[in-house]
Amino acid sequence: MPTRHPYDGAVKKFICMALLALATTTHAYFEDLILADGTILTNVFVMRVEPDGLSYMHDRGVTKLYFHELAEVLRQRYNYDPVMAVTYWYFTQQAQQEWEQRQQDAVRLEAEEHQKHLDEIKLKEEALRSQGAARIRNLKLLQMEEDGNWRCLPFTYEKGGVIPRRARDTKTFEETPIIVEGLPLNMVDNDEWRGRIFEVGIYQIQPISGPIRTFRQYRVLP
Repeated sequence: MPTRHPYDGAVKKFICMALLALATTTHAYFEDLILADGTILTNVFVMRVEPDGLSYMHDRGVTKLYFHELAEVLRQRYNYDPVMAVTYWYFTQQAQQEWEQRQQDAVRLEAEEHQKHLDEIKLKEEALRSQGAARIRNLKLLQMEEDGNWRCLPFTYEKGGVIPRRARDTKTFEETPIIVEGLPLNMVDNDEWRGRIFEVGIYQIQPISGPIRTFRQYRVLP
């Protein structure tokens, strides 16, 4: 793959500016234009003379005629140079393509920024809903699944007896385990954890033998 010279862009820009400078900047004027096939366009309002042709105005707008479409007498009058015309056409087309590409890139970036903004709003809304639905739970960690989520057993504390120095809180465990995502990484089996979690859906486990087991899945509130 050829290496792009660091001055290529500057050279191309210089050439484009030089070619554009060749375009006649005199005042617009009326003229009869004779085409190569002999057709005559009378009293045409010529707006601009460029190295590759003439731009003129008519009742439907502005049109450009290239010098190869005009009669020889007009080519000579305007010092038509085929090499210069092709060079000018090439660089103007390239400049147009680059401009269109920049416009497309700008539209794409704007769309990406808009989508990013919508995603941020959605995340904030989800976070607010999660905070509203989150509950403080006591969990006993039973087993870490392959994806890093924990199978846990929720429990509650119940106050013990009223005899001084003998009162102890007892734990009442729920019967059905749940799956919890986002617990601290340093935890191990049988550890206990207390914090806010909210429900996000269901979680299914396929045992080596037997039917698929389905659990309610929760996520730790950051």
